Amino acid sequence: MFGFVARPLLAVAVATLVGGIALVAPPVARAAPNGLQIVTQTRYVALPAEKRIHVTVQARATNVTPDPPTGRYYYSAARFAVHPAIRNLTASSGGATLVARIVSSSKEFTTIEVAFGRSLFHGTTYPFMFAFDILDPGGLPQRDVRVAASLVAFPIWAFGSRGTAGSSVSVTVPAGYAVTIETGDLTTNHASDGSTILTTAAIPDPQSFFAYITAERPGAFHQTSTSIRLPEGTVTVQIRAWEDDPAWGARTKAIVSRGLPVLRDLIGLDYQVHGPLRVEEAAGSRLGDYAGVYNTVTETIDVRYDADGYTTLHETAHTWFNDNLLSGRWIAEAWAEYYGVEAGKRIATDGQPFTVTAQLSAAKIPLNAWGGIGDEPPLTEEYGYAASYRIAQLIAARSGISGLHAVWRAAEDSEGSYQPAHPGSTPEKGLAATVEGWQRLLDLLEERTKHGYTDLWRQWVVTVDEARALDARSTARADYARTVTAAADWELPYQVRYTLGAWQFAALQIELADARSVLADRDRIAAEAARLNLHVPGTLKADFESGTTFDLARQDGGAELAALTALGSAIIELGQPTSALESVGLLFADPAHRLGIARADFEKGDADSAVRDARAAREERRAAANAGRIRVGVVGGGALLLDGLAMGAFALRRRRRRRIVVPDRPDSEVQAPFSAPSGHA
Repeated sequence: MFGFVARPLLAVAVATLVGGIALVAPPVARAAPNGLQIVTQTRYVALPAEKRIHVTVQARATNVTPDPPTGRYYYSAARFAVHPAIRNLTASSGGATLVARIVSSSKEFTTIEVAFGRSLFHGTTYPFMFAFDILDPGGLPQRDVRVAASLVAFPIWAFGSRGTAGSSVSVTVPAGYAVTIETGDLTTNHASDGSTILTTAAIPDPQSFFAYITAERPGAFHQTSTSIRLPEGTVTVQIRAWEDDPAWGARTKAIVSRGLPVLRDLIGLDYQVHGPLRVEEAAGSRLGDYAGVYNTVTETIDVRYDADGYTTLHETAHTWFNDNLLSGRWIAEAWAEYYGVEAGKRIATDGQPFTVTAQLSAAKIPLNAWGGIGDEPPLTEEYGYAASYRIAQLIAARSGISGLHAVWRAAEDSEGSYQPAHPGSTPEKGLAATVEGWQRLLDLLEERTKHGYTDLWRQWVVTVDEARALDARSTARADYARTVTAAADWELPYQVRYTLGAWQFAALQIELADARSVLADRDRIAAEAARLNLHVPGTLKADFESGTTFDLARQDGGAELAALTALGSAIIELGQPTSALESVGLLFADPAHRLGIARADFEKGDADSAVRDARAAREERRAAANAGRIRVGVVGGGALLLDGLAMGAFALRRRRRRRIVVPDRPDSEVQAPFSAPSGHA
């Protein structure tokens, strides 16, 4: 944008011959060393209509170099380092014109010489002035000087001898311009005609003073539109350049037209802008200290008039990377810069990516502690950008482009960070409001790419307190992985994955302990059911995988274990040898059938009925002996009674036959004698 260039004051000392001794000072002495003290009042007047900055320097030079015993020192001219490529250099003193010339010129500064109208001896002061114009050289957008109807931008220097206090600067900008002090200690005031007046106090050392201002006149735009084909369809981008800067519009249109499809391909997400994307030329009055800004509400990118190609693509990438995808300033800046630079390389545009230098490292902070725009000192702010870009590079080196695609898709679709362990499941969604972007990004990276990134978070991202959260997370993830392994073909329920993704590690510890308790019951149930040749119902698995707690699973697991215990006892009981007496007791009972019903109850998931029927079968088998005794006793007693009755009837018949003569009748009518039923003990 602009550069700080040292601007030495050059004084010319001329020797006289005294007593035959020549005392000769160097023809050019930088600050001579302060033998010639110069104090100036410099005034800059912006003249946009004339496309120039007019500079007037009122100076007073004093010779403070003591004369030697045998001669005298005097100065006949002074040299100054002024802005490069100046025009219309003039000088005068007391109304008389002085000789002023350009000694040399470079990209950094121009050396001029002002000849005094007389010799300046020790102890005397010489007032004079010089003036020149600063012109807009045109060309590169990054040039220091811009003088046009839409924008005035230029560096402000002070002039005078090194270390001499008292010089001052004033700047006048006409009405209608919004003035921004990009750097430098200037006070803003306004004149009655609406112009802006910037002034300094007395400057301690003019050669250490530097300022830079931009003055923007709003409303003067020329708009062009371009259509860009993306996989989702054709999108429209509007380029709004200042009317007097068509080169910016043409250049920006080319960068966005070529770069947007590359960004879309690199990022792997659909285009995020809903209407026309507007890219507008801007200066410091709207951007402050920044080269570009993307507004997610208006879907407008403001790009500084002198921004490079990487910056334009960086801001374009912000249409994807902002708080709508993942919250956190460093995340948005990291990936906007990463993809902006990568796209810039592919379309061969210009730019300089951020770099973590030794100077910036001295201002290192955890990226999670990086404040909002305007909250940090300049070095800390620049470190935030450079460190964000660096961690994005390190992440991408591990994940690869396809891995990042999976992460961004999951973030855009609001998928839970942790998904079911077995393939074929529909992606689960749901985010905890308490989780911040840095937490979610870490989870998504490690879950979707199957690489570790915690070391990068410790080195670049987290504060001391947040590092402790990473410790707890490592423990929780290991516990979770152990439980997933224990679950085998069962899925842990959604609630567990949600709790882990919410970084609620204390609650997760309880949930995982409950899960393993149910899994232990599952294994005992499976082993006992196999021993009893039973099919395990899906009730417990369904409870385990779908519950928001494990209460029902624990309850059903306990019921299934109780049912298996009851079934096992019944099977043992029914498997015992049957005595003759028990066989009598089982004549009208079928405990095996009841046991079969209990087994069917268990296999269809009705553990309570299985317990009831298994116990009933066992009790029937246990009660067989007593039932047999009762039946034998009843049957045996009945036989004796019948025998007695039969004997009595037989005797009666015999007695009656003695007294009664029975008439003849057919054989078929003869009643057979009564026989008592036989029995057995």
